[in-house]
Amino acid sequence: MDDEHSPKSRFNTHYLPLLEKDNEKGSDPPPQSTTPTWRIKLSKYWPFAAHLALITLVSMTCLCYLDGRDFNVNTRRPQYREVDGSVSQMTSYVPLQSDVTTAVSLAATVTRIAGGWWATGYIWRCIFVAMERGGISAKGLSQAMSSWPPVPRHFTQKSSMVIIYLTLFATFAIDYFSADLHHRFCDSTDVTGSFIWETADTRTPGRIPLSISNGTADYVGDPIIRDNWQFTVLSIASASASIAWILQSDSLFNITEPSTTYRRVIQGAQYVSTNSILAEVTMPYFAVDAFEWVKDPHQVLTDRQISLLAPMPNEYQPYNPFLADASETGAFLPNVEWGKRPDTPVSGYQDMLISETRLFAFVISFPGMWQSCPQNYTIDPGFQINLFGLAASAYSVCCGIANVSYRAGVFSSRNYSFVAPNVVEAQAPGFSPIGNPFTSGALGLTPILVANLLLSKYAIPLNYSGTRRNLAIELTSQAYQATWAASSDLAPMAVDTTAVQIALPTLRAKVIRWRVYLWVALHLWVLALGLLFVYVQSHCDHPWVEDPTMAVFWLDTRAVLSDPEGQRASDPWQPGTKIHEDGMLMLEQNKAGPSRSVQVRRDSGSRQRRYSDSIPLRRRMPSSSFTTQREEGRESVETLIGTSVLKSLQTSSLDSTRTPENSAK
Repeated sequence: MDDEHSPKSRFNTHYLPLLEKDNEKGSDPPPQSTTPTWRIKLSKYWPFAAHLALITLVSMTCLCYLDGRDFNVNTRRPQYREVDGSVSQMTSYVPLQSDVTTAVSLAATVTRIAGGWWATGYIWRCIFVAMERGGISAKGLSQAMSSWPPVPRHFTQKSSMVIIYLTLFATFAIDYFSADLHHRFCDSTDVTGSFIWETADTRTPGRIPLSISNGTADYVGDPIIRDNWQFTVLSIASASASIAWILQSDSLFNITEPSTTYRRVIQGAQYVSTNSILAEVTMPYFAVDAFEWVKDPHQVLTDRQISLLAPMPNEYQPYNPFLADASETGAFLPNVEWGKRPDTPVSGYQDMLISETRLFAFVISFPGMWQSCPQNYTIDPGFQINLFGLAASAYSVCCGIANVSYRAGVFSSRNYSFVAPNVVEAQAPGFSPIGNPFTSGALGLTPILVANLLLSKYAIPLNYSGTRRNLAIELTSQAYQATWAASSDLAPMAVDTTAVQIALPTLRAKVIRWRVYLWVALHLWVLALGLLFVYVQSHCDHPWVEDPTMAVFWLDTRAVLSDPEGQRASDPWQPGTKIHEDGMLMLEQNKAGPSRSVQVRRDSGSRQRRYSDSIPLRRRMPSSSFTTQREEGRESVETLIGTSVLKSLQTSSLDSTRTPENSAK
């Protein structure tokens, strides 16, 4: 049953603030806030301080701690093999590469959250400033809340538009650039994208040492191996050279030719991982001090050397490298016969460094039958010589003669690494070589091993640039190193016990520093925009709001709820509701109390709808408190919505005189 004293609503009342009881006309206004000043300042600046602290922490961790450090690949406590093949495990834990990228991504996310902490409420705070300084339209307010930059016509003052744009950019930049530390590597967007992961190694001491022959003897004289030791040494040396030099590492492509790379195959090191380090090892040494092509070979060759180059038919020379069909081979010419060791500087002292000048023959084959070898032949760019002819059945075989000064011996050094299983490499020694008992015998077998390497094609130097000089030096050096190592391993007279540092594969973090600097600069820029807004709002009439969301609920927005014709606005909960763009929303503080209201300032020709004071939120009046008739109550409420005037409430039995200030209009 309808009560004639209660306004039966045929309209939507969800937009109406609740009316206070008429008998509370003289009630006191809400009390002023007693929040301490320090708390207000803390609410202003604490999010900025947290954001700045996280920016500093993340950037300094990346630049000072993570840059250049190694991290494990598959397990935090990896296993490895000892020299004897047994399995050991690391004693300490090291984070994985994925752990680091996850931690950096999480830190970037936390930094973004810290930025969003203070940036989230800035949209409403900017709207408050815009409504105070000239106003903003309802359409512009809707666009700003949707993170869509409003067009200039929605503002009265351009400065308000700039503030809105800067705030939208700040919130957008925090969402976009903060994660960019992770974009390049983990598909997110700046700090983790600053990391490049390079293959590296970490080393742990092995428990079992490695025994290596050093090629020295305790007596003076020829090292005793066995009868026909040359064939055994050549077999071992051929296999050793293929193992040592078949791997062409990148270091061999970026060195000055001829190279000064030395390698040795280590027996019993098949379980030692690549890049492991030996504490000490003896390496073969060969270096050419001078190499000069001879213009006329007949002026320097002796009769015995000519007979070695062109042997008599059926003459047995098992170590003659020129009897094999190997072109582009070369060898030092011996004094007596092929395979014999050169003389040491002091007869009988085999452990002296060999340093001498000797003729070197380089074989060049020409297809077809030639009457004689060519003269004034360009053997290398800028060098023309006469070639010396050799006997051959199917080819015209010639050779060029060079005068070569060289040194051969061994050197001992520390901390050389394995470039492949069983293979140790040393680069450009900064030391003085020493003699060794096996040096002379290894030099005697070097020519035939050079021919074997060319025939097998397993270990031909790849850094050969086209000059026969460099090819001759490279082949001779590699053949000597393999022959010396084979001789030393075949008859070990002295053995060194060497510690091994086992290498474990890792990934090394390399930070692209300018990316981190860019990430820091973007965050600091956004932080500066936030502080700039704090400064701007400090000069406004409306103070800092700790909770802008709740502040919106306490605003009196009755003036916004009706259109220019005085009709109530459409229900915003209904889809397709059109937002009116006419009029600018103004934020004003009512003189009658501490409450604030939103007013609408429209263009000339339409009146300005205002409420001078906001009605505090109260409980609804019971229906019995109304004394007007049903029709009068309905008419008065409709008038409240259409014109914001409470003139029809004069018949109320509780308070028949209270109306808004602008009811006179």
